Amino acid sequence: MSAARPEKKPPTTAPRFLAALKQLAPHAHYALAVSGGRDSMALVALAAAAQKKPNAPKFHVVSVDHGLRKQARHEMRLVAETCRRVGLPHKVLRADAPLGAGGIQQAARELRYRLMAGWCAACKIPALIVAHHLHDQAETLLMRLARGSGVDGLSGMARVQKLETAAGNLQILRPFLDTDPALLARVVQRAKFDWIEDPSNQDDQYERVRWRQAANMLEELGLTAPALARTSANMRQMRDYLDAQVADWLLAHGGYHFCGFYSLDRAAFLRLPTLLRARVLAQVMARIGPVKFAPSETSLTHADALMAARTHGGHTLGGCMIRWRGSDIMIGREAAALDGVPPMPLSRTGSVWDRRFFVEIRKGKKAKAGLFAAPLGAAGLAQLESAGLQAPKGVPRCYLHVLPAVFDMTGLVSCPVLAHQNPVNMVAWQPGAPYLRDLSAMAGW
Repeated sequence: MSAARPEKKPPTTAPRFLAALKQLAPHAHYALAVSGGRDSMALVALAAAAQKKPNAPKFHVVSVDHGLRKQARHEMRLVAETCRRVGLPHKVLRADAPLGAGGIQQAARELRYRLMAGWCAACKIPALIVAHHLHDQAETLLMRLARGSGVDGLSGMARVQKLETAAGNLQILRPFLDTDPALLARVVQRAKFDWIEDPSNQDDQYERVRWRQAANMLEELGLTAPALARTSANMRQMRDYLDAQVADWLLAHGGYHFCGFYSLDRAAFLRLPTLLRARVLAQVMARIGPVKFAPSETSLTHADALMAARTHGGHTLGGCMIRWRGSDIMIGREAAALDGVPPMPLSRTGSVWDRRFFVEIRKGKKAKAGLFAAPLGAAGLAQLESAGLQAPKGVPRCYLHVLPAVFDMTGLVSCPVLAHQNPVNMVAWQPGAPYLRDLSAMAGW
């Protein structure tokens, strides 16, 4: 039996806080997500002390007013006054759209992360620190256990998370995931800060609150927050192992086609165990699809069964079109899932289109004003072919229809992926991947 690892000291002093950030993701500038609650006010106290250390990074506090409660403005003033006293800059972001009637907590969460991601992108701040702690992690695990989650769900919240939103991309850092909230309370008390008690934290209409209320009974049965955190850590190790297996398999048996879809070796895919087949589909669809999260386990299992039972066919799932025939499985975007997506204006700084392509006007090239990117579509492809374009052989036309094309107010200008006669540069953009694949395959655009 191996010796127990020595427990790390919690990051509840300025030096340990800085060391934790350096270990998670070293940056010269961080944003702090602060609501005014006690846990997030601990972030303010630690950052205020840390900024006085030699070579310390910059910290900028950001708060979100969701527009749900009148008291929020008072809470924002409390945070602003505290930040002013300790010399930290503070920014309040206000809701730019009303929240829906159902799923308020989830809608509020999505709103604040979208607003904070956009603000951080505009300020060129690469990482946002949040105050999720040991008990938050335990509650998350219990909620996912109740839903029958697998390895991914039971891995819990990540210490470093890549967040993708339409407003910008951001690293979310959680340095307190192993820290008891009682220790964060002491940090706030030592700093002599006031804090806000959010009434929703006591409202048992919310699932997380009900699990929190059940914590004492569960602890009597041995289901403590540290025990749940250890389970989560074990699941993360298993997840990382499975992901490594999938990555190795994709390198050997898969490839990214320049037309924006993945191609897999069908025979090799069907030889995989069922669990790994589902993870291969999930990883590819998380990269190709409209959102980073893969479809449910049930829907992935159904798609897998179809591919095993039929020699050829097609299936739509999670905003993707899966096609298989002969020796190939192809996974690309579904055309119907792009209906209603607004055109994206083009610029020289560039933007990500549909999570798959980075589109920009090349430096040193002239381009008229008013250009925008939108799906090529069946009509656009027919127009290019009537002008002499030879479509790539062996590529299903449904994947060509969802390529980004360049338009102006008069109509189609070009599709740079297929025809390289204009100054728009496109590269495939792989979320989470350490590389960009140049789709032009030509240096002289």
